Amino acid sequence: MFKFIDSLKYSAILLTSVFLPVAVFADITTLTQPGSDSDIDKTLQQLNAQLKSSNKKATLYLSRGHIYFRKHDFQNAIDDYTSAIELDPKSYDAYYGRGLANGRLGFIKNGIRDLTVYIKQYPESSLAFTKRGVRYLWLAESKKAQSDFEMALKLNPDNAEAHDDLGVIFAQKKKYQQAISHFNSTVKLDPTYQKGFHNLAMAYYLTGLDELALQNVNQALNLWPDSRSSMLLKSEILIAMGKMQDAIKLREEAEFLPEGNWHEQAPVN
Repeated sequence: MFKFIDSLKYSAILLTSVFLPVAVFADITTLTQPGSDSDIDKTLQQLNAQLKSSNKKATLYLSRGHIYFRKHDFQNAIDDYTSAIELDPKSYDAYYGRGLANGRLGFIKNGIRDLTVYIKQYPESSLAFTKRGVRYLWLAESKKAQSDFEMALKLNPDNAEAHDDLGVIFAQKKKYQQAISHFNSTVKLDPTYQKGFHNLAMAYYLTGLDELALQNVNQALNLWPDSRSSMLLKSEILIAMGKMQDAIKLREEAEFLPEGNWHEQAPVN
């Protein structure tokens, strides 16, 4: 039997959103959603031109920071968010964006500080508590993470992402029934949440409910057919069900796929 693989992880967030227009403050709920590459590049060119003629507008730096974030150019995003804050200390969306970008580059404590500034200004933001909680998870500060996720759900009980994140906390504590409850809430609230189905499948697998695990990992793969982690999880489930040949074939297919690098994840301890 294959050794249980490290790459099977619980994810904390699925990124979805819309493209933002030039030179306006972004709706931060859409920051992590990609637009088309051609639209992003065109908007970047427009912003570069505007900044050449007017480099004292915080909104321009903020908008370009969002574009760099979408391009995964996190250092340039941080630089632009910082310029926005220097020009206008009340550019709280820039603190939010910089908090996310800092986390992506591994400057997790800096990211938490920026998100805390945003939360102090907008204490009703369920999303900001969710994102800060994820970063606490990355630092293995589970108590602070759980507190943030619970606050996120208090502010918005329909926050699918926060349910998924809180499920991760309970799974790491081996409180699988509570984890399953939250993962179920995630996929009911957002049936397109691929990582929610992956996490639910993992929790069922860890509790020996292989049929339910298989159903949910198949749903995860329907949403993202090339998810390496979901394919590897499915191979483990198939092994548990005695389907060795199918498991071996699937694992071999998965080995040729790259690791996903855009999801905020936390491993089960």
